[in-house]
Amino acid sequence: MCIFSHICLHPSAALKEMEEKKGIVARFVIGRSANRGDSLDRSIDSENSQTNDFFILENHVEAPEELSKKTKLFFAHAADSWTVDYYAKVNDNVFVNLDSLGNTLASYLSDPRVYIGCMKSGEVFSEQGHKWYEPDWWKFGDGKTYFRHASTELFVISQALARYISINRSLLRTYAHDDVSVGSWFIGADVKHVDDRKFCCSSWSSGAICSGV
Repeated sequence: MCIFSHICLHPSAALKEMEEKKGIVARFVIGRSANRGDSLDRSIDSENSQTNDFFILENHVEAPEELSKKTKLFFAHAADSWTVDYYAKVNDNVFVNLDSLGNTLASYLSDPRVYIGCMKSGEVFSEQGHKWYEPDWWKFGDGKTYFRHASTELFVISQALARYISINRSLLRTYAHDDVSVGSWFIGADVKHVDDRKFCCSSWSSGAICSGV
């Protein structure tokens, strides 16, 4: 049903069991080192040859400031590699209740273009040096507030939207933050935005899908 871009809860044997019994493909997504072929790259390749639990983006250099581009490449390459109903991006410090997630997603199978998450907005920071500085701050209007978008901890898009990203990857603009970037790709398209508070990972409560650590 789903592909997770980041998941740190399960050893490879459990990941294989999820794929075979539940139809859930889960992978650690990672790019390459800036020093291509160094010990970090070799370590990843060695582990992946044994566990097959990495999704390596060969043309992406791993760096915190490149997360938006990494997220775009993940969805594009995942859509090219697997045909599934939904694709999910999960932070590596988030626990996910997979049964609850699967039950929730099942209710949207009739919606071909759906974007599900804990929707939020927030201030756009224009001051260089600020932790959340947005170089393209001026594009967001005089109020300097982002449009509504799903929080980065966990969000899900349908197959049609993943294919849309894959086809248009060279045209889709990325901003300073990956959640804003993904939201920008859908804000002007015929997409059903679903604000589901069960996707808010700030606390674990009854019926919640995720919890941050």
